[in-house]
Amino acid sequence: MKETAIRAAKEAGQIQLSYFCKDLKKSIKKDGSYVTEVDLKCIKSIRKIILDQFPNHSILDEEMGFLKKSPDYKWIIDPLDGTHNFMMDNPLFGVSIALEHKKKIVLGVIYMPVLNRLYYGELGKGAFCNGRRLKVNNNDNIRKSLFMYDVKLKADTDWKVKMLKNISKHTWHLRMHGAAVYNLVTVAEGKADFALDFDSNSWDHSAGFLMIEEAGGKVTDLNGKKWTPYIKGYVASNGKIHEKVLKVLNNR
Repeated sequence: MKETAIRAAKEAGQIQLSYFCKDLKKSIKKDGSYVTEVDLKCIKSIRKIILDQFPNHSILDEEMGFLKKSPDYKWIIDPLDGTHNFMMDNPLFGVSIALEHKKKIVLGVIYMPVLNRLYYGELGKGAFCNGRRLKVNNNDNIRKSLFMYDVKLKADTDWKVKMLKNISKHTWHLRMHGAAVYNLVTVAEGKADFALDFDSNSWDHSAGFLMIEEAGGKVTDLNGKKWTPYIKGYVASNGKIHEKVLKVLNNR
């Protein structure tokens, strides 16, 4: 399954590279975000590779929805995370593929083709980038923390801005990159202390959550409860400052 996921991610990445920095056919979805011809070509390629190997598995993805088959195995896929970056010739985008087995994420693959970085993790077996084991950092001082932040401001705007201002007062700095995959692997690599989002989707974060935990970090919802693929808001951290972040967010 890992080899299939890696092959699917790499082939989608090659599609992305072939269209990068070129004119694209695109349209606007109901939520106001863009979808391009590349998103659609990538998910068709990924689905074919997975279903050729595992024809009875279910698939949930951002662009084509839910293909319901096996109740035990479900692939959760974002064929092009960071679509808006891709459209603007920004290299921070990639493919995210996770496998859920009996309600638990057991495999994650993220491929960022322009950066030539292949991330993968398996439950209980660690997380890696191009063969190098990932490990979160040891920072336990929230005042010295760098965090990754991306959120849609079209809904609950005042509340989200208030939360961002509150956490920013207690931290060192933040970065907003427009790609959940990049935010999460940066925490897993130990290059940032935590990632925060208030409005995420399963295909955005499932693979990245697994990698952070396999790298020694911690992921919960905004109230500190154990994550599932279907939570919306989350804190994903090195584990050392996790409770401090939750306390600031919840004014405890």
